[in-house]
Amino acid sequence: MIMGLVATYLGFGWAVILYALDFLLIFILGRIAFKVLPGEPVGLIMEMPSYKIPTVKVTGQRTWFRLKDFIVEAFPVIIIGNLVIYIANQTGLLNLIQGVFTPVTVWWLGLPAATGVVLIFGVLRKELTLILLASLMGTTNFALILSPSQMFVFALVVMIYIPCIATIAVLSKELGARTTALISLTEIVLAIVLGGIVFRVFLITRIL
Repeated sequence: MIMGLVATYLGFGWAVILYALDFLLIFILGRIAFKVLPGEPVGLIMEMPSYKIPTVKVTGQRTWFRLKDFIVEAFPVIIIGNLVIYIANQTGLLNLIQGVFTPVTVWWLGLPAATGVVLIFGVLRKELTLILLASLMGTTNFALILSPSQMFVFALVVMIYIPCIATIAVLSKELGARTTALISLTEIVLAIVLGGIVFRVFLITRIL
């Protein structure tokens, strides 16, 4: 998302700023969690294996392993997501969904109304939000549908908001449904609040 949208259209410097914001948020929220949540930090001891230059065979196996995971997990999401978007568009449901989220997406975040639908489906696989946006808007040239400030805000919101469904499943198993729901809600609120603030900073300063 960051490299594919922000670095490509705005420059690598703006991508670095997004990464820096992400690390800053992790640090701040981590300190807050350390103060609020009970318990003591647990040390982690790992045995470090000796480093070796990987062979061509090992490199090929690891590459195929990652590629196979993407094909098996991502392709169905892309196909199903596009199918659902097409059906929703044909039935008029798409306009209804966009209208419901317009106060948040358009007024507060300054984004096109269509991004509300993308954020919903992005829960399945966050890294596929750009593909879904391209499918919904009918173009892969995002400069035609998003201004520079909108690109930054959109990437920021996607970076922070609710994790993908796989992460939610793991959190639910480890922490329970209630804690997972609280974490997800916190991330949604945080993403929306920060996205709106950044949008207004850009609006006032005109730096993007």
